[in-house]
Parts: sequence; C-alpha cells; structure tokens
Amino acid sequence: MKKRKRILLPLVVLMLCICTAAVAQVPYKTYTLGLDGELVSTQTAYEPVRSMTRFGEETLKTPSDMRMAKDGNLYIADTGNKRILVVTPQGEYVKTIGDKKTLKSPTGVFVDDDLNVYVADENGRSVVVFDPSGAVVREFGRPTHPLFGETSPYKPNKLVLDKRGNLYIASTGNTNGIIQISPVGEGEFLGYYGANQSNVGWLTALKKAVFSEEQLSTMAGIVPTSVKNLCIDEKGMVYTVSQAVDTTSLRRLNVAGRTTLVPDYTNTQNTAVAVNNHGSIFTASASGYIMEYTSEGNMLFDFGAFDNGDQRIGTFKSVTGLVVTDDYTIYVLDEILGSIQVLRPTEFTGLVHTAFTLFQDGKYAESKAPWTQVLRMNSLFTYASTGLGEALYREGNFGEALTAFRNGGNKSGYSDAFWELRSDWLHSSLATILIALVVLVVLIKVLKLIDKHTHFLNPVRKLGQKIGSLPLLSQMGWSFTMLRNPFDSCYGIKREKRASFLSASLMILIFFVLYVLCKYFSGFLFKTVQEGEYELIRDAVMVFGVFFLMVICCYLVCTINDGEAHFKDIFIGGAYALMPMILAMPIRLVLTNVLTFNEEFFITVLDVVAYGWTGILIVLSIMYLNDYSMKKTLSILVMTLFTVLITVALLFVVYVLISQLWDFLSSIYGEVVYRFVRKM
Repeated sequence: MKKRKRILLPLVVLMLCICTAAVAQVPYKTYTLGLDGELVSTQTAYEPVRSMTRFGEETLKTPSDMRMAKDGNLYIADTGNKRILVVTPQGEYVKTIGDKKTLKSPTGVFVDDDLNVYVADENGRSVVVFDPSGAVVREFGRPTHPLFGETSPYKPNKLVLDKRGNLYIASTGNTNGIIQISPVGEGEFLGYYGANQSNVGWLTALKKAVFSEEQLSTMAGIVPTSVKNLCIDEKGMVYTVSQAVDTTSLRRLNVAGRTTLVPDYTNTQNTAVAVNNHGSIFTASASGYIMEYTSEGNMLFDFGAFDNGDQRIGTFKSVTGLVVTDDYTIYVLDEILGSIQVLRPTEFTGLVHTAFTLFQDGKYAESKAPWTQVLRMNSLFTYASTGLGEALYREGNFGEALTAFRNGGNKSGYSDAFWELRSDWLHSSLATILIALVVLVVLIKVLKLIDKHTHFLNPVRKLGQKIGSLPLLSQMGWSFTMLRNPFDSCYGIKREKRASFLSASLMILIFFVLYVLCKYFSGFLFKTVQEGEYELIRDAVMVFGVFFLMVICCYLVCTINDGEAHFKDIFIGGAYALMPMILAMPIRLVLTNVLTFNEEFFITVLDVVAYGWTGILIVLSIMYLNDYSMKKTLSILVMTLFTVLITVALLFVVYVLISQLWDFLSSIYGEVVYRFVRKM
C-alpha cells in the first residue's frame, strides 16, 4: 500500500499541474447566444497558441491593418515605421515594401491576386500601389469629380479591391460612405457606396430644430458614423464594421451598397472584420473581444479579453487587424502591443464547423451526427439545435425537427415544421373529422326532434333558468349588453343597478386569469416570455394597478368637470368595457397553439378588433355615464392620461425618497451596532 501511495501521489500532483496549465493558457471565457438572446458560457472555442512580436530583426510600431495574400504571407501596415512588412504565418521576415519616402502613414493594406500591394496612406492623402517587387506603379489622389464634394475629407484609412479592379476606400471622417474608385484612367470616382444611416426619430428631429451645427456634430445618432474597417469575400460582397450602437456596427453590402446581413448580436466598438472562404464572419472590438458569425449572421462564439498589463497570450489592448484562414486559424493584430497573436479552433469548435460545412453542402444526413455530438457536449448551444432541426426537416422528420427547433429557440423553423406536421395530420384525419361533424349534427337534430315530442330536456332547461336567475350571474350577464348596446348597459348600471362591485370585480379577475393564460400558455411561436418564466406578482400589479389607477384618475377628472357618474359607475363601466378582450383572449389562446406564422394575420385581426372595440366601449361608457358630448369625453380622456402620468411620477419620487430614507436608517443602525460591539 505504501508503494502504491508513493506512486499515485506524484501522478495526482502531475495531473493537477497539467489541468492547471491547461486552464491557465486560456485567459478568457467563451460565450454563445442562449434562448433569451443573452450570452451564455460555452466550451472554449479558440485557444491562443503563440504571440509574435519580432520578425527576424524587425518589430512592429503601431500597426494598423493586416491581410493574407495568395502567396500565404501576411502583409502588415506597419504605420509607425511607415512601411508594409511582409512575414510568413510562422513569423519569419520576408521583405519590406515602401519606406519613409513613399509612405507617410500607411494605415490600410490590400493585396490582389497578382501580389500587387495597395496601401491606404492616411496622412499622405492617397492610395499608393506597389508591384510585387516593391516599386511604386500608381497613386490615387483626391478625386476631382464634383460629386465627391469640395469639403469631403479624403484620408484613406482602409481599402479593399474587387475582381474588376474597383477600389473601395474608407476615409477617416467621411460620413458619406465608402469611396468607390475605378482603375480606369487616373482613377474615376464612381460615387459613394454603402453609407451608414443616422438614427432619425422624433428626439433627433427635435435636436436638429434646437441645437446648432457644432452641437449636432458631437451628438451620436445625428451624424452617421464613418466606416472603421472593411473586407471583401470571394463573391465580391463587402463587409464593413463601424463603431456604432446599432446593427450598422457589422454590415454585408451587395453591389448596390445595400445591407444583406442582420446579425443577431454585435459589438458596439468593432475595429476589424474578416471573412474566410466558408463564409464565416469574424469581428473584433478595440478592447479585444472577437465574435464569430455564420454567413446568415448568427453569432456562434464571443471570446477574448482585454490585456490589463499582465501580457498574457490571448489578451489584447487594441485590435486593428484580423485574418482568418480556411482552417479557421485566426491571426490578431494588436496596435498597442505591436504583436500578432495566433489562435486555433478547439475540438468542440471543429465539430461545429464540420456540421455547419456539411449542412451548407447539402449533406443533411451527415450533419446530424456532429450536431448531436455538439449538443451532448453543450445542450445550451442553441445554434446546434437549429442546425439539427434543419437537417431533420430536410429529411422529412418533422416531429423531431419541431423539438430541435424549439430547443434552439428558432421560431421560423418551428413554424415550418409545425405547418408540415399539421398538414400531414389534416390529410390523414380529414375523413374522420368530417364523419364526426356529420354524426354530431345528426345527433343534435335527433335530440331536438325527440325533445319536441317528449320534452325530456325540460329539467335541464329549468336548471339553466334557475342558475341564470342568480343575482350575481345575472349581473355578470349584463356585461353582454355592453357589447350590443352600450347606452342601455350604462343606463342599467347607473339607474337600474343592474351591476355591482362584486360582479365588476369578478370580471376584472376573469380578465386577469385570461391575461395570464395568454401570456404563459400561448403557443411557442407567439409567446412573448421565456419558457419557465413566471412573474405573477408583477402581472397582478400591472393589471389591477393600472385598472384602479385609471378608474381613480378618471373619476377625479370627471368630478371636477361636472361629471354625473359615481366612482362605482365608472368602476363597473370600465370593467364591463373589457368584455371584447375577455371574449377574444380564449380564442387567441387556442389560435396561438394551432396556427403558424403563415396565418398570423388572423391573430393580428383578432387583436385589432378586440383592442379597438374595448377602446370604443371605454369612450362610450365615460360619455354615457357622465352625460358628456363626444368632444368633452375625448378631452376628459386626455386629462385622465395626463393625471395618470403625474401620479406615476409622484409615486416614483416617493419610492426613491423612501428608499434613500431606508438606506440612511440602515446605515445608522449598522454604525450603532458596530460601535456597540466594538465597545463590548
């Protein structure tokens, strides 16, 4: 036993050290999108393998851009040294292109298929073209075309070249869009391309009317952001990133300059973008967070970390360039660190890419195995569920596809699979349904005929009449009069006492129950909350609180405006006016569980009718109960809404004051206890 312990103890220590080293080499967590659209932790997607800071005898100084050419070498815009440095992927020095005489501030680089090097010289206000030997063969200066604009800045920062030889230049400070230049002649200006749009709303319009031009220029959303970086794929699609707070932070532009990509999650401070031949898109933020997207814009991974000074491999200070190879090796250029870090995909990421590639190639059956394996490793990886669902759907296995789409939160795929399942069920059950309906109709006719001669249903009718004559049920039944004749209903409420507080309270309670059922038990396609998420207390406060607040404020406004209705009348009238929604919600609940997105129109129509009818009944009940004209009723409603807003604001102020008072008293209590204990 002692010998075994002597052998096992070092082995355990060695394994712990290996595990610790394995964990330590990845200084960041990897995230993916969960069902609720929030980031959830997943397995490490990419591991840093090395960092390159010296290339032979050469080093980088504030590098700004990087590309990989057809010869397999990395071309780096070494801005601080005013040159283009060419190195191998392993970090070996190859050559230098350009010098202080030909370049002032190279901030962007692109290499065509013939290994001609295009350099965006920001301070030189030009694009300089070098041949493979390093000789200057051409230079594109400021466009002279009138459409370019006399005051438009021309400070080339980044650039790409398409197969036709057209240049796409991102100019610092130019918010008109990407500058497009043809190689014909001296470089013909073709126009601006793919400009970012400003966020224009009512607040923006108000700012434009009030503030000066100088003030507007410093406000986000007023002036569109300029393109920060760009790349181009084999199909000629241009990808741009901008430091924006909306979907313009990552865009894919077609030949017309229109966006063809809507990412489901983006960084707001993107500084670099890259795409490989598989269509996978990678972006990086200045703080070092890298994101990988599918060609459809689905975010797969979010990883990386900011270098706080410990200089660990895998952390970054200011990413300015990205290169991604077809085997998903990532080269990350850091401006401040002056380094290129290399990251490689893990086995988990390899499975994701394998499944994704198989699916894109139409090999749906083959993609099921890797998707399933990914889900075994991480059941929260929603894109794997979506991929598995797509593969099962293509096979015609709609039942399992439905489950996979639901697990992945893919409502569009779920709708398609549910449509197919429902269609198959209808085709197989249509005859049975028709026979059952015919039998039911015949049975009803027979029962009516028998009852006509024997009156055997009289006891049932008497029981129904007895139940219907109960005071409470009779009062609740009066709510149906509100649907047919609001004037008679209000007259009965106000003059004939056909309703009571209890019946109205029960109506509100029924409304609340139906509201909860519709919110939490609607079909997956139309549910607005996450599975397993229940907020009944909040729902009760919203329904009952809003109703009582509206009734109280309306009563107060009506009282000071010669209204005839008592509080009880307004309370009952408001409750009975909810009748259209009470009748519509059960129908909506059923429809959401049997319809797909293709028939969403029916639910929309039902909602419009229910809400519109309820709104009309509320207006008419206030008008009839108070004997107002329509004009005065509308003014009363406006004043009521204003009173509600003032009341909510006052309640919020009171809540803040009470919270501050409670914090103050708690701190005093804590100080007293601390001093008492200290004296003890």
